Amino acid sequence: MRFNNEIIGVLGMCAYDELAKKNLLTNKESYMNFESQLSRIISTILSEKNITRKLEYRSSELITLINSINEGIIIINNNKEIITINNYIKEKLNVKTNTMPDITELLTEKAYKKLATLHFNDQVGPVTLEGMEFVINANPIVIKGEQEGIVFVLSDFDKMKESVLEENRKKDLVTFEEIVGESEAILQARREAIQVAQMDAAVLIMGETGTGKEVFARAIHSASRRKNDVFMAVNCGAIPENLIESELFGYEKGSFTGANSSGKAGKFEICKDGTLFLDEIGDLPFLMQVKLNRALEEKEIVRVGGNSPIKVNPRIISATHRNLNSLAEKNLFREDLYYRLNVVPIHLPALRDRGYDVIILARFFLNRFSKAYSKDLAGFTPEAEKILMKHNFPGNIRELRNLIEYAVIFEEDSIIGAHNLRKKIGKEKENENLKLSDLTKSYEKSIITNRIRSLGDSVDSKKEAARQLGISIATLYRKLES
Repeated sequence: MRFNNEIIGVLGMCAYDELAKKNLLTNKESYMNFESQLSRIISTILSEKNITRKLEYRSSELITLINSINEGIIIINNNKEIITINNYIKEKLNVKTNTMPDITELLTEKAYKKLATLHFNDQVGPVTLEGMEFVINANPIVIKGEQEGIVFVLSDFDKMKESVLEENRKKDLVTFEEIVGESEAILQARREAIQVAQMDAAVLIMGETGTGKEVFARAIHSASRRKNDVFMAVNCGAIPENLIESELFGYEKGSFTGANSSGKAGKFEICKDGTLFLDEIGDLPFLMQVKLNRALEEKEIVRVGGNSPIKVNPRIISATHRNLNSLAEKNLFREDLYYRLNVVPIHLPALRDRGYDVIILARFFLNRFSKAYSKDLAGFTPEAEKILMKHNFPGNIRELRNLIEYAVIFEEDSIIGAHNLRKKIGKEKENENLKLSDLTKSYEKSIITNRIRSLGDSVDSKKEAARQLGISIATLYRKLES
C-alpha cells in the first residue's frame, strides 16, 4: 500500500489447508484485483483523513488567528447566516456562542444593505452597535467569480480616533511657552489667548500673513479642555469654491463625480468635539458663509448629497489678514457671521512693530535649525543683527524663519555672518521687481506644486490636482515647467 508515494504496508492472503490453497490459486487473478482495490481504498481513506486533519489544523489556526485580532471579525454566507464571529466582537456585542444570530440582528437592514454593496476594502462608519461606534470594512468572499459570502471587519472608532489624536498631539503640540517674544504687543496677545483658552468662546485672530496666527490657535487648543480631541486647520482660501462645502461638511456616496464610493466625513464631523481652525476666513465664498453661519447656529451639518443632520460641536477659532469689519460694512462678508466669529478678537502685531523680538526670534530659529541640520553655530555677528533689525520683514515671522534656515544651511563659519542674510534678502528684493506676468507664473506654479504635494506625486494625483484646479493635465505640466 502506498501513501504520499511511500510504501506504508503490505496486503497478503494465506491458505491454511490444501482446499483453501487450491481455491486461492484457481481464483488468483480475482483475489489480486480485490487486494489491489482494497489497497487503494485504504490509501484513499488515509489520504482523506490526512486532508481532514490538515483542514482541521488550518481551521483551528485561522480561528486562533481571528480570535487574537483586536478588531471584530464577522463572516457570513449568502443567506446572511453568521459562519464565524470572533471573541472580540462577541464580548463587545454580548453575543452568546450557542445562539449564533443572523447578521441583520446585529446590523440594521439599511446598514447591512449599504455594507453588502461595498467594493473591496471600502468602509462605512461610524456605525453604532450596542452603544459603541465602529468603522466597518466589508470584503466579499469570491470563489470562481461568484460571491459566496462577506467578511466584515469592525474597528473601534474611538480607538481609531485616539490613535490619530495621539499622532496629531505628538506632531502638532504647541504651547504658549513656544510663543517667543518680549514686546508688549505680543505679551498682550499671549495674555488674552491664555485667558480665553479654557472657555469655548469663538476666537478671531487677526494679523498680517506670517504673524503666527495658526501657532496661537494651536496653543489655545493645547491649553483648552478639548486638548485631547482633534485640532484641525482648514485654509478657506486654498480650497476651490466648488469643493469647500464637501471639505467642511463631507459628502455622501455618489454625490458628485470623483467622490469616494462610500462617502467621506468633513472637517466639522471629524473634529465634532475638538477645535476647528478656519484660516483665511475672509476668503470664504459668500454663499458658503451662509451655510457656515447656519451650521454654527444650529450645531449640526448635513453632508453634500445627504438629508440627515449630524450633530457637531467644535470650538471655532478663525483667522484672517483682512479687515472683516470693513468687508461686512461693504456687504462683502456676512455681518451675522462676523459677529458670531468675533466674540474674542486677538490682534497679532507685525514683526516690524515688535522691535528686539526680531533678534529673540532669530536666536530661537537658529537653535532649532542648528539642531535639525547638525550644525554648531554660536549666534550672529553684530553686523548680521543690524541687518535683521533694519529689514522690514513683509512676510513677518515666516519670512524670518525661512531666512534663518537659509543662513544656517549655507553658513560655513561658526557664527552667522551678514553675507548669507544679504544674499537671501537680495534675492527676495529681485523678486519684488519682477514683471506681473513673471509673478503670475511663479504664483501659479506655487499653487500647483502645493496641491500636488498634498495629493501625492503619482500621475493619478497630478490628474486629480488638474481636475481640482480646473485645468487640463497638459496645462498643469506646462505651468510646472515654465
